[in-house]
Amino acid sequence: MKVGTFLCNCGGSLDNLDWDELQSFMKDKPGFCVYHESLCSQEGKNFFKETVNREQPDSIVFGGCTPKTAGSLFEDVVKEVNMSPYQMVGANLREHIGWIEPDKTLATNKAKAVLLGSYNKANYGTNVEKHRIEIQDAAIVIGAGPAGIQAAQDLAEKGHKVHLIDRNPYIGGNSAKMGTFFPSEDCATCMPSNGIKGIDQSHVRRCHYRSAFDLHPNIDLYINSEIEDIKGSLGNYTTEVKVKPTYVHMDKCINCNLCAQACPVENPDEFNLGMVKRKAMHLPVGVSTTTKYVVEREECPDGCTECVKACPVEAIDLNMQETTKTINAGGFVIATGFEEFDPRLVEEYHYGVPGYENVVTQTELARLLDLAGPTLGSLKKKNGDPVESIVIINCVGSRSTKYNIWCSNICCMIGIKHAIKIKEKDPNIDVTCCYIDIRAVGSNYEEFYNKARDLGVKFLRGRPAEVETDGTTLYVQAEDSQADQFVTIKTDIVALSMSMVASPGAEELAKKLKVDISDTGFFKALYSKFKTTETKKAGVFVAGTAVAPADIPTSLNRAGYAASHLDMLLSKGTVEKKFPTAVIDDDKCTLCELCVTACPFGAIEVIPVANPGVKMQVDPVSCLGCGQCVSTCPAAAIGVDYYSEDIILSQLEGLLYDAKDNLDPLIVTLACWECAYSATDASGMAARTRFGEVTPETYDHTVRILPVQCTGNISARLIQKTFAMGADGIIVLGCYEDKCHYDSGSQASTIRVALLKQMLQFSGIDPQRLEKQTTFFMSSDRFTTVANKMAKTLKELGKLER
Repeated sequence: MKVGTFLCNCGGSLDNLDWDELQSFMKDKPGFCVYHESLCSQEGKNFFKETVNREQPDSIVFGGCTPKTAGSLFEDVVKEVNMSPYQMVGANLREHIGWIEPDKTLATNKAKAVLLGSYNKANYGTNVEKHRIEIQDAAIVIGAGPAGIQAAQDLAEKGHKVHLIDRNPYIGGNSAKMGTFFPSEDCATCMPSNGIKGIDQSHVRRCHYRSAFDLHPNIDLYINSEIEDIKGSLGNYTTEVKVKPTYVHMDKCINCNLCAQACPVENPDEFNLGMVKRKAMHLPVGVSTTTKYVVEREECPDGCTECVKACPVEAIDLNMQETTKTINAGGFVIATGFEEFDPRLVEEYHYGVPGYENVVTQTELARLLDLAGPTLGSLKKKNGDPVESIVIINCVGSRSTKYNIWCSNICCMIGIKHAIKIKEKDPNIDVTCCYIDIRAVGSNYEEFYNKARDLGVKFLRGRPAEVETDGTTLYVQAEDSQADQFVTIKTDIVALSMSMVASPGAEELAKKLKVDISDTGFFKALYSKFKTTETKKAGVFVAGTAVAPADIPTSLNRAGYAASHLDMLLSKGTVEKKFPTAVIDDDKCTLCELCVTACPFGAIEVIPVANPGVKMQVDPVSCLGCGQCVSTCPAAAIGVDYYSEDIILSQLEGLLYDAKDNLDPLIVTLACWECAYSATDASGMAARTRFGEVTPETYDHTVRILPVQCTGNISARLIQKTFAMGADGIIVLGCYEDKCHYDSGSQASTIRVALLKQMLQFSGIDPQRLEKQTTFFMSSDRFTTVANKMAKTLKELGKLER
């Protein structure tokens, strides 16, 4: 293996290093070593290319600025000389030495160790195999509420085939029940239309019945359907969809209602609170988009075919059977929406208890106020009597350690919307809204709140303790915190603004997709700041209220973002995976399956083979190379390209080459390549401004830093060998546990280090020689603090006896 070492003085800013001595040190190694004042200049890049083309090295060591910078600056240059960026190993002489240590002798000696560690890795052979992934040009959107519809439309308009799946026999989701939306106060069943106004005569929105959404040539709609199974990975997913019969052919049904008129069976209409009847043959939602008639088959009398006889277009088939469809797609958008928290669990409000029939939820109140609802928009009690007063209670089940700790975001506004609607229809109805805090944070929401106050809606700050009844009237016992007194409000109806929770089946679907559920029960986004609709599974995006409670504008924005990112993926046709992948040695593998449990991305599975019957297999597309499987494997049967244990040990051998002769105890920092390594760079960047001074960013010269893919890759075996090779102390430096780039790697290493400290103590080794710290770029002082604390401790303890 011919290794070429390039030394760079960063424009003369690292003159505290003895470059002649470093060249002499490296020229003793097979290969070559050259020096340039500034390799990142155009002259330096030309020198780099000329040298590589002349010497033809197998790999390169770049000694200069941080590999985070050099890797980006030289990626194109390396490709121009027909080498992979992984064939260039960085030796950080600037941020980790030159800007930290003013003593020329100490800095040069440390630079030798860092260069030798990088040389050993380069000499090992570091290229990473690329995996070419074919992307099927089709998307699956799960959930046909507003967000799912928006995502499906956006993807279809981009030319992609879209399979839209919903478990209900209608689309529209919760919006189909809500009547109107705030703050625009327009129809909940309006749909966003495609196209550009003024160019193709499209408009801002269209009524459901003329949207022709289900007729889009790129959209296949599956109602009354559920996901049974999902296999595959990015670009090549195979999904089994169970399609339950509605007993009506959607493509034939013309919604003429003749079948319902002929149906002899009547039952309470669940959608309309049971206040009116519906037929066994009925429209499941009266005003939902693309709704067709369905048959509740279990309600049909034996042998009854009246609906079949009445249908003029032969759309009804009472012998229709459940079917299973196989769909192939490149990626998913999850738009499964939300449901109201079960009001029966909040016992003090007595929802569902006899005598409390007029305690309703906001969704049920929306039905009462809907012109297509059971009372044709007239607010009435369950017995049909008129209403003179109503109390709205916000935050029911929200912002509570007993129920759900989160704010549901839109409950205040839903209550205000209904209060305004009631007052506009009948100003004489007394409306009181009990609240903890009014959270009107969207565009025009504060104005909407002020409108309610102007209309005479009363706002009482305080969480009601209980709802009581005398058999005919409801009484709300509440605290008026502003008046500092308890009040009893007599009312006809109590409307509960329930907490929003994840749709049923979200956890089961997450397991099939191999994505995470957050502590709230909603799908977990990859990152809460700017990866709000991405998941840890490549090609799987989440939209609308499937990720968190939200209003309609936010839900649609999330859907557009998810669709846009999936469109970028599908439009590529093929992508290349360039980062490291786990590799299993079948001869060492004991089939214990601990790696399957350890992998946060579901990339490892057991597959059948002829002999010995099964084997472990890594899906190179799903694997992100974090190495959590490596640190878990008891047989050392798994390694990760570029960050294998053998490669890391070769680096350590160089990094600690002078351990025996060095009088100072040496500290090895195993730093996660992402946030943690960036934090060590930040220490150097901060220290350079006051070079030579002792600052909070300066750390002891005995600290030597080695990057790893993720601290989850650091096994007990590696820690043991690092001590054996000459380290007197070890710092495992990772990302914050809740911000780990590899899901659970930092958390796993924290647990592992805690156990290892106990083992060290049991073996007679002071556990202070091993520490775990978490950090990120803007908190680099967390690294320097633990580094200097350990350096001080080790100077007192002395070098580790071996």
